Formats: sequence, C-alpha cells, structure tokens
Amino acid sequence: MAAQEDNRAAESDVPPGLPLNLRDHKRAISLTWGFILLTSCILPLVLFPSLHWGANLSLKISLSLSSAILGVSTVYSLGLRTWRLVKADSNCRPLKSQSRWNFDFFHWNYLLGFVLVTLIIIIGLTRETPSVRMTSLPPSLLLVQVGSTLVITGILAKLHVHQPFPVSSTPAGAVFRPGILVIIEDVVAVDGGRDRRYRSALMARYTASERFQRLIADLNWFWGLGGMCMGVLMIAVLASVRDRTFAFGLGWTIPWIWTGTWAIITTYWAKSALREEKRTWAESKGTV
Repeated sequence: MAAQEDNRAAESDVPPGLPLNLRDHKRAISLTWGFILLTSCILPLVLFPSLHWGANLSLKISLSLSSAILGVSTVYSLGLRTWRLVKADSNCRPLKSQSRWNFDFFHWNYLLGFVLVTLIIIIGLTRETPSVRMTSLPPSLLLVQVGSTLVITGILAKLHVHQPFPVSSTPAGAVFRPGILVIIEDVVAVDGGRDRRYRSALMARYTASERFQRLIADLNWFWGLGGMCMGVLMIAVLASVRDRTFAFGLGWTIPWIWTGTWAIITTYWAKSALREEKRTWAESKGTV
C-alpha cells in the first residue's frame, strides 16, 4: 500500500505523460516523410520536364501525368485514413464520438485541401493552353489553407470563444483550443496508430500544464502566421516569375524547404520547452 502511494507521489512530480516516444518510431517517421516528399515534391519535379522535353509529350499530358502521382497518393492516404475512422472496431475516433462518420478536425481539413488542390489542377489543365503556373500552386495554397486555419483557431482560443460544435475530442460548448493541438491529436491518434489513449493523454496534459498550453499557443502562431505569409508570398512570386518552368520548380520546392526549416526549429524549440516544463513542474511540487 505504501509503495502504491509512493508511485502516485512520484507520478505527480512530472507532467501527465504522453504514450509516444518519437525515438522509438524514427524508421516509421522517416519512411512516411520519405513517401510524402517523393510523391509531393520529387516525382512532380522529375516527371514534368522528363516527359515534356525528354519524351516529347505534349504539355497537357506531361502535366497531367506528373499531377496524377500526387492525386493517386493523396486518394490512397485519404482512403486509408477514412477506413481507420469508420471501421466498426475503430479505436482512434475522437473521444466521446457517437458516430463512425464523425470525422476529426484534421480529416475535414484534409478533405478541403484535397478539393481545393484538385480544382486548381483541373482548371489549369483544362485551359486551351494548359497553365504550368496553376499546376505549381498546390503546395503554396495548402500553406495558406493550413496557416489561416491555425490563425483563426488561435484567435478564437485567445478570445475564449466557445465552440458551437465538437472539434475532434473537444466537445461543443468548450473554449476553442489552438488548431495545432487538435492536429497533433488527430494525426498521432489516427495516422500514428496511437488511438484514443493518445487523445485522452494529450487532453489531460494540456489541461494540467500551463507551460504546455503556452508552448502549443506559441507553436500555433509560429506555424499559422508563418504558413500564411509564406503561402501568400509564394503565390505572388509564382504569378510574377516570367519563366513558367522556373515557376513550376519554385512552386514544388520552396514550400517544402520552408516546411523542413520550420520543422527543425520546432523540434529544438519543443525539446527545450518540455525540459523547462518538467523542471518548473518539479519545482512547483517542491522536489527541487
């Protein structure tokens, strides 16, 4: 009995834990990001010039085939994610979800992004002279879409606006939380296979730790404002660059370089903030 009390006391000396150690999943993370970069950056860049100038195919066919790679991979990923959420024995749906069709926040944004990108590509390809510039826009448009979503949810959270509907595991009537928190919850639970255990643990950590709340809010502005500004800047650049082939190259590379840079900064920033959270948590419990 005394041992159990000691264990509970020890647990209270650190923030509520999260059932995920990224170090144990380095290979899976590397493979996932490798696949994303291959289908969403490398292949479009290689296929378009290779087919158009190397194989002497028409501009329309070259752009269609290079865009199809992105479309096929996205449909596969979206379909797999949908199945994980709707199957009868799914254990990764939002907490308190009453319906198998109650998709999470990230899923709806994924669907919206897919529709926007598909429309832009179709419009660009169905012109009398296919528009290379329009087919270079998808990565920049996604930056604007995701960035604006994070900024809007950040503002709503800052103003303590109550949700009129559930947002993933946050029920209707609760105060909005930064969008990046909900995206982390959804991606890790569904795509990362950590299920509802992670959703519950993340919500508990966010509720219990003010420093964790501050980190999430700061990262939300960092990615939200950064993504919006970068996306708008890229769209302006792509519209003004004279060489359309150069615009195509810029459109499919610069957003990914930006994303990689932001991810590296976020990694070191989060590690430092979590160490500080643990230290101050222990101090508040009088253990340091």
